[in-house]
Amino acid sequence: MNAWLSLWRQEFRQLWRDKALLITFFAGLGIYLVLYPAPYLHEVTTAQPVVVWDQDHSVASRRLLRALGATPGVTITDRVTELDQARTLVLSGEAAGMVWIPEGFERSLRRGFTGDVIVAANANYFLPYGTIAESVTAAATVLSGQVRVARQVFSGDGYALQTSRLGGVDLNVVPASNPGLGYLSYVLPGLFVLILHQLMLICAALIGTGRWGRSGLWQQATAWRLYRVDLALLVPAFALATCWYLGPALRFYDVALLGSLVALWGMLIPFLLATASLGIFLASLVTRRDLLSQILVLSSMPLLFIAGFVWPVEALPLPLVALWGLVPAEPMMQGMIRLNQLGAAPADLMPQLVTLWGQAVAYGALAVWGVGQRLKRK
Repeated sequence: MNAWLSLWRQEFRQLWRDKALLITFFAGLGIYLVLYPAPYLHEVTTAQPVVVWDQDHSVASRRLLRALGATPGVTITDRVTELDQARTLVLSGEAAGMVWIPEGFERSLRRGFTGDVIVAANANYFLPYGTIAESVTAAATVLSGQVRVARQVFSGDGYALQTSRLGGVDLNVVPASNPGLGYLSYVLPGLFVLILHQLMLICAALIGTGRWGRSGLWQQATAWRLYRVDLALLVPAFALATCWYLGPALRFYDVALLGSLVALWGMLIPFLLATASLGIFLASLVTRRDLLSQILVLSSMPLLFIAGFVWPVEALPLPLVALWGLVPAEPMMQGMIRLNQLGAAPADLMPQLVTLWGQAVAYGALAVWGVGQRLKRK
């Protein structure tokens, strides 16, 4: 015990002298907390500025424009009298799109034909383009419903009867998962797990590769003792980082965990052990500090896209899915989604728990073996 404690103290003091490690840990936690969620902050596009060219000037066209202005997706910023004016506003960026109601719109509706509405926008910006198109479709649906009711009333069908037919069924939409119906609340818990996973691997690599180039008590230690020292350096630090990421950081982004803390920490403990063990094993394979860190940083985005919640697993090649299954972040991310979105009980997370504990044991054995091989070379 005294030998282990002496080794831990020496490695702990060396840790605080390692500027690269400290910058990676503290700056990484802060920068990734802001950088990675940034693409998901604006979950939907709203209030897209559009310019309107109403050639018809009819009751129907004005109703359509009122319905369009009531949609959350667009805001009517200007009305023009010529096509060139609308094109100039769109090309200059003052408007995201144009809605053109041609002459004869109401006359076509009165004759029972389809009225034409022309929508133009820059399709290179597919989210604003899709939002404008959806808003025009919603407004047109409102107008077509009014026209349909009017036709049936004029044909002799009672208005009260028709109204009861339209409103006979009330739609009550209750989401089975993701109660907020937001992309951020869906992706962020799993994304934070991946950030912690990658940072832990990088820090483990920096600790291990930095040790091989210097002398110290570690040269007289056994592989099992050195492995336990590394666990004692990594796991408590990242347990605190996990408390920050999955606590105040999630609340800052208005994301709430539906599951219990017992179930969460039941997965986090084997996840931290497995990730630390994997990092220690990888560090035993190389001596260059920069090599492993560069590989791990570059692998972050591919790992995110094969995680199974940003991109469907069914659309991914089977070898990639199998390779991803070896990474401790995979069962932890899947468990976080179940816990966060569905409020899963501990019993519902048994497949993820068994996988995480299995990885902790397997990577722990590999780490002890790898450290032992490294000690033999020294």
